[in-house]
Formats: sequence, structure tokens, C-alpha cells
Amino acid sequence: MLRTNKILLLFVFLTLVLSNRQVLAADEPVRDVRILIDVSGSMKKNDPQNLRTPALEMIVGLLPDQSKAGVWTFAKYVNMLVPHREVTKKWRTDAKKQTGKIHSNGLFTDIEQVLNKATANQTKPNNKLRRSVILLSDGLVDISTDPKASETSRKRILNEVVPKLKQANIAVHTIALSSGSDQELLREIALETDGWYEQVDDAEQLQRVFLHLFEKAAKRDTVPLKENTFKIDDSVTEMTVLVFRQADAKPTVLIQPDQNKLTSLSDNDTVRWQSSESGYDLITIAEPQVGEWAIDAALDPDNRVMVLTDLKLKTTDLPNNILIGETFDFDVNLTNKNEMIVRESFLNLVNAKLAHENEMTDLVEEDLNPSLRKGNYRSQVGETFQPGRNDVVTTLTSGTFERQRRQSVNVVEMPFTISTEQLMDEVTRTHRVTLKPDASLVDTKKISIAAMLTAEDGSEWSYDVLKSEEDSWQLTLAELEAAQQYKINLQIKGETLKGRALFLQPNQIVLLDETKPETPEIPDLSEEISDELALLEEVAEAEEAKEEKPDGMTPEENLLEEVEELSPLDEVDELDELSPLDEIELTDEFSSDIDELLPVGDDDFGELGNDLTEEEEAPTGEISSSMLMVGNAILLLIVGLAFFMWRRKSAASKNPGEQL
Repeated sequence: MLRTNKILLLFVFLTLVLSNRQVLAADEPVRDVRILIDVSGSMKKNDPQNLRTPALEMIVGLLPDQSKAGVWTFAKYVNMLVPHREVTKKWRTDAKKQTGKIHSNGLFTDIEQVLNKATANQTKPNNKLRRSVILLSDGLVDISTDPKASETSRKRILNEVVPKLKQANIAVHTIALSSGSDQELLREIALETDGWYEQVDDAEQLQRVFLHLFEKAAKRDTVPLKENTFKIDDSVTEMTVLVFRQADAKPTVLIQPDQNKLTSLSDNDTVRWQSSESGYDLITIAEPQVGEWAIDAALDPDNRVMVLTDLKLKTTDLPNNILIGETFDFDVNLTNKNEMIVRESFLNLVNAKLAHENEMTDLVEEDLNPSLRKGNYRSQVGETFQPGRNDVVTTLTSGTFERQRRQSVNVVEMPFTISTEQLMDEVTRTHRVTLKPDASLVDTKKISIAAMLTAEDGSEWSYDVLKSEEDSWQLTLAELEAAQQYKINLQIKGETLKGRALFLQPNQIVLLDETKPETPEIPDLSEEISDELALLEEVAEAEEAKEEKPDGMTPEENLLEEVEELSPLDEVDELDELSPLDEIELTDEFSSDIDELLPVGDDDFGELGNDLTEEEEAPTGEISSSMLMVGNAILLLIVGLAFFMWRRKSAASKNPGEQL
């Protein structure tokens, strides 16, 4: 019993002692970076200044000691430009000499061959290595004059080569250097291997793209750069400063803490200064002075200060590609000589910040200090991510040191293609919803989809969306009410290819009845009604004027006045040709000699006829003249009315646009 108690006390003592010591952190894996560069003839057009060379020189200068790297060029054949070895000073010198051999004279573009040869000795995963491939190409898979052979090679890349790379845990970062390249292939290679894909339209962007991919592959320690100033502490044994120069800018100057200046012309054994004509300076300084440094050059968001130090900032490694809505626990800690620092008296003087950046929203900053537990800061990232590139920047500062680490994450908005259609051949109103997953992101064997249908009155029905024979999921909804609007909400559960849990809620789908008859358009009759009202007002005014005419006017004068009111003389040109009634010469047919009209007969009868003629001659002439004048006036009225109606009909038949 006594022995047992002693063992228990010893265990408690060791637990208390070890809890105050630094915790041993996992060994950092060695970075293995392999760079594959297209040298086919099309590069003469897409990279006429051969900017691939300075971009490669920059990566060679940034690679840390003890990492591994190699460079291959490819066209019809594959050439190992820089042997794959451990990065040393000699390796950098040899590599820089070889970068000048990059050309644009090759035939064809054999991507399959270069992927196979550059990774020939990497067939199994190795936890001691972090393997990355950077592939730059500007064209399509092209291995022969026979298009079928090239298409077969492309299929082998996706069906055979990429699965092998995934099995060996190799992330392939791809760069498409032109809009004419096989962007779909390069993007799929990157997504399948959890690499990063970049599309570049201008070769002048290559240096910054290579920097971004280098940071993903090598993950060097950095210190924060604020307004071109930064702090170096006594744990830093070497620092590398990358400064991008603007066109026609003055030479870059580094100002040391003692205010002495360093330039590319400085004679200093501890300084290695690489100044590229393509617009950047890469300065490596051994045993740099402790204190605040300054860069005398234009500000640039891609300027970097990388350090070799025993005091390192460690964070959770985020995947390169995730789906919208995925979240991750994010751990942050400091290590000294690969041991996590847990001493509270030291960490209480540290200020820890986490920032989320993307192009769609404002910067989001988070204070990590309250989350500190036993040397570890913990947060969760992903909730604020937006589709596209998202940067996660972790910064730890104190009075004696500063550290920073930047990670980029590509967020895929929706790994499903969703389409809807109304089936017009069905007897009742029927709609079909189809979902097709992106097999490069989602494990199609572990997908389950539920749907909720909601009617206009709030009624709801739940459904399971079933997998069809075409490797897609479909939901067919029949007997829906005509002209009604329905809404569908989907919930998708599953896993990514990396085994991470997946839960997605796509945007709501609205179903509209495409057979619903359209409401006939009511023509705008406002102008016609206004015209008719105006005409009625004119007629009413004419009637009032008629009633107010003075007495004593003859019937002929009344008729003529009505004709003039209905048909103004300036609109009836034909009336100008008619003579006024008072100028018309009237001929009485009955005014001729009666003897010429009556047969020759008895004298008495003839005398009687003469008497009648004498007595009735005047009245008959007056009646005949009056009747003739009335008849002519009526004829004129009819002609005037007919012309007036013709003018109205002609005006109404014109297009409104023709009257402007």
C-alpha cells in the first residue's frame, strides 16, 4: 500500500512539473517543391519577354535552406533543367545559371509526360515531406498531329496521373498563361490534388503569381510589414526582403536600425542583393541588426520580409480549396526550437490578432488573446468566407518580436449545378429539379438531398431527392395547381473528397407556371377619346352658333353658313372653284314660249293657254328658281360633308409616328 502511494505521488509531481515546461511540437515537414515550365513555341506570343526566367530566379532565391527543389522544362520532350536536390548555396548558384536556358522553341505540349517524370520517385505518401508541384503552361494537351492521340493523353491525365498524385499526397498548383490554354484541365488538376489554380493573361503578372504559389508551397516565417517598416529581434539569424519596384522608380534602399543605408552597390559580406531588371529586389542579410528597419521604396502589398529563426509562429494548415459554408477550428501558437511556449508570463505580453480578407467584404479582425489556453490560441474560420480567394492573416507582436503568417483559401460557392424545367407534355402541371455534383470536390457516394415544397397558402410537403441513372439527383413534382407559385428549399448533406463533413443550403428555387395565360394588354385609347371629345365640343359649339343666327336670313344663306362651319374653306380646296349663289345664272326651263310646248289647236284653247301663261308665268318662275337654288345648296352641303368625312378618315388612318 505504501509503495502504491509513493508511485501515485511521483506521478502527480511529474504532471505538475511537465505542465510548466514547454510542450514538444510536431516536427515541421521538409518542403519539397518541383517546378514544371512550358517551353513550347506558343510562348513566343504569350511570354515574348521571357519573364518566366526572372520569376524562376525569384523562387530560387526565396527557397529556404534544407528544403528540396528541382526544375523541369517540357514541350515534346522533358528536360531536367535544375536537378532535384537539397537547397544549398551551391544549388542556388547552379540553378540561377540554368534559368537563362528557358526558351520558347519546343514543339507540342506534353503535360502528361512531364507530370509522370517529375514525380516518378513519389508514389507513396510521406509525412516527413510536404510535396508541391508548380505547373506553368499556356496551351492545350498536344502530343501529336493526331488529335485523337492528344485527347487520349488528356483523359489519361485525369483518370490515371491525377489519382496517383493524390495517392502520394502531392498538391499540384497550376498556372494558365493565356486564355487559350486548357483552363478546365488545369483547374481540375489543382482541385483534385488540393492545389491552387491561377489564370494569368499577362506574363508581367508571373512574378507575383509565383510568389503566391511559393508561399503556399514553402510557408516561410515572416514578420509584419507596416508602411515599409518592420522589426527584427535577436532570435533572427537571417532575413530575406522582397521589394517590388515600380516602373522608373529610384533604386531600393534599406535603412538599418543604426540609420546606415544599404543598396545594391553596398560592399558587405553579410548581404546578398539580387536586383532584377523585371522589377524586383531580393535582399538576403545574415545576422541582421536588431531593431526597426525601413524600406525606402514605394509601398506594395506584395512586399515581404521572411526570416530564419528559432522563434516560430505555427498555425493550423487550412485546405487550399473548400466549399462555401465549411468551417474549421484554427489553432495558433509560438514555438522556440520546435517546442511550444506555454509560459504565461511571456505570452501575457503578446498581442495575437486574426484577420480575414477577401475582395467582396471589408476586413474582419479578431482578438485571439481571450482564447489563450495553455499556450494555444483557438478560433474558428470559414463563417465570413466569400466565394473566391480569402486570405487568413495571423499576427503576433510584443515589445521584443513580431511574427506573421498568411494563408489563402479558395472558396467554391456551390459544388452542384442545379436546373429546373416544366414538363409540357404531362397531363397535369409538372416540374423537375435536377442536381449534378462536381465530382472533383464532392464524394458522390455519400450525398443525401432533402427538399421542402411550399405553396402560396403556406402548405408544405417534404421529399427525398433520389439519384438517377445519369449520376445526378432528380425531383419530379406533378399535379401542381395551375398559375400557382411554389418554392423549393434544398438541404444537401455529404462529404468532400478529403472526408470533411458537408452541409449546404442552396438558394431558394421558385417554380412559375409557364403555361399561365397572359393577361391581354389593354390598348391606350386616351388620345382617341380626347380627339372624340374635342370633336363633340366643336359640334356643340356649332349648334349653339346656329341657334344664335339673326332672323331674316334666307334658307340659302343658312345652308351656306352651315357648309362653311362644317368645311372650312382653307381645308376644302374644291369649294374655291364654286361661284357664290348670287353669281349663278339660273335658267328657267318653263320660261320658253308656251306655244312651243303646247300642240296646235283651237283658237279658244290657244287663248286660254295664253291667259294661263300670262297669269302663272311669274309664280312658276319664282318657284322653279327657289327649288333650283335649294337643290344646288343641298348638293353643295352633301359634297362638303363628304369631303369633310374623307379628310377625317384619312387623318385617322395615319400612324401616330408619321404625324411627328
